[in-house]
Amino acid sequence: MLSTIPLLLSLILLPFLFVGRIAAATVHPPSVSKTRGPESYAITGLHTGVNSQSGARPARRNILDLQNDVPAWSLYIQALTSMQNENETSQLSYFQIAGIHGRPFISWDNVGSTSVSGWGGYCTHSSVLFPSWHRPYLALFEQVLSSHAQSIAKQFSGELRQTYQTAADNLRVPYWDWASFPQVPDSVAQKQITITTPFGTQTVTNPLYQYRFQQFPFNPDIFPSNTFIAADAQTARAPDTPNGESDHNAVNSVLAQGNFAGRAWYALVKSSAYDAFATSAVAGPSVESVHNSIHGDVGQNYGHMSFLEYSAFDPIFWLHHCNVDRLFAMWQATNPNVSLTPLSEPGTFTLPQGSLDTLSTSLTPFTSNSHGQFYNSNTARSMKSFGYTYPEIEDWHQSPTDLKNNVTAQINKMYDPNGIFQQNPQQAAIAPRSTLTAGSATIEWSVGIQVAKFDLDGAYFVVRVFLGEIPVNPQDWAKSPTCVASVPIMPPPHQDEGPYPDTRVHDEFDLTKAIVGAKHNPEDVQSTVPYLKSNLSWRVQLLNGTVVPTEQLPSLRISVQDEEVTMAKAIYELPTYGKKTMHPEITKDKTGGDKGGAAGR
Repeated sequence: MLSTIPLLLSLILLPFLFVGRIAAATVHPPSVSKTRGPESYAITGLHTGVNSQSGARPARRNILDLQNDVPAWSLYIQALTSMQNENETSQLSYFQIAGIHGRPFISWDNVGSTSVSGWGGYCTHSSVLFPSWHRPYLALFEQVLSSHAQSIAKQFSGELRQTYQTAADNLRVPYWDWASFPQVPDSVAQKQITITTPFGTQTVTNPLYQYRFQQFPFNPDIFPSNTFIAADAQTARAPDTPNGESDHNAVNSVLAQGNFAGRAWYALVKSSAYDAFATSAVAGPSVESVHNSIHGDVGQNYGHMSFLEYSAFDPIFWLHHCNVDRLFAMWQATNPNVSLTPLSEPGTFTLPQGSLDTLSTSLTPFTSNSHGQFYNSNTARSMKSFGYTYPEIEDWHQSPTDLKNNVTAQINKMYDPNGIFQQNPQQAAIAPRSTLTAGSATIEWSVGIQVAKFDLDGAYFVVRVFLGEIPVNPQDWAKSPTCVASVPIMPPPHQDEGPYPDTRVHDEFDLTKAIVGAKHNPEDVQSTVPYLKSNLSWRVQLLNGTVVPTEQLPSLRISVQDEEVTMAKAIYELPTYGKKTMHPEITKDKTGGDKGGAAGR
């Protein structure tokens, strides 16, 4: 596989690499081919550090924990640096692995396609495959990172040799739990960092801060000059100009308004069907939807995380997606017998638009052996096969029932927005109400959003919902306390100018916190309905803050609903949801309002 290589060689070879990526999309069962012999890069997972007797596996750790473990942290930083320094033409370089997600739109491991949609990347978004596809992707990254860590550990000598060898054996990629800690960790936001190396304590360039592209200026065939990235030699977060530096204060100010603990909770608790949990293609609070918001909040106007085709180059992408996989694993533990329902595929490089995604659909380009056998949602289901776990999941010595109870308890303690079981109720996402106790019944309100990705002909945009006054300056909308929902819409880039597919995405946000904060009783439906009708509104803007008239989004539907909820009686239980009542009268008279159909669940 090629990447950004010397310009002359690129111009000669790249046209051949793009064959098949610009063909018209066809609808048929996915057909994937390899352009060379049977030898493939096998993603086998990591087996170092696994207890051969108990089966206990090393955990992917919270980065806030890992950074306090000097040997593990020092190895992680050095291994990530080594991986980023690998020549970009190498298949296992940071550049090539990050490029699997989107650009440079060239095949990885020579996995090609017999048909193509307009999207040139392998990643599955707005797809029921979203959680399962990213699992072997993370495992690939982890496997390569570990190989660098193993090499570095062997450079230590004396008493430190065994310490660092053990640390390397147990090293797994860390996660950033943005639900519990909605700000960029300091260890990620610093340009330099102090670690222990085989040559003593040193202050080094922090590989978590950014990735610097080795070939710059970019080859325009794979990084078009009409995109924001053309001005950047390195990744950035929320820069105020296309070639500006990261502004982590701007990131944190928006993250603070995101209610990510509550959103993680609702995805884990309300979405009991796999498809509803997995993808924004299905109505409800999905893990993909909250994942999208993190991308948008970290990247903002010009940052790489805001753009699907570039996001994986930002090192924070891997911390973010590790947490998404963690939430997926926790949901699996609490729903052990639930699986996906086949759903139409929106289209990737190797998966034709309109084909049916099932448990056996290939998660290309990831193979489990050297003979080219691709992972699917069945074979990627278990963390055990990849050799890792998370702190909340010790499945090797618990029955499925015990595991479900213990993981449920962890979900309650970390994310319960009502504060009933949270370890720190002061951080509750919803102001605790004195009437809410274990086993009590109440009413919760939510707003549902539905919109087509290509309503603005491929432009990225954000739908923001407000309860209360809207700031005059659109640049302040994302940070406003009255902004109760922000839905970033990140359509995949297409090779043509249309017609665009009618890809609908959904999200659902809690309104109860805002209702309680406004001194309204959410259980009093008769008074809440007119309050929401008078105070609920929405706006649309491009990533750079430009306001877009709502009329330009013909597919937009905003709906409001209330649901009867019974709180869990014990920490190892989750709440149960009962009768749901739609309230089209709240939004129907506004552009984009609910005309009688639900945009929510």
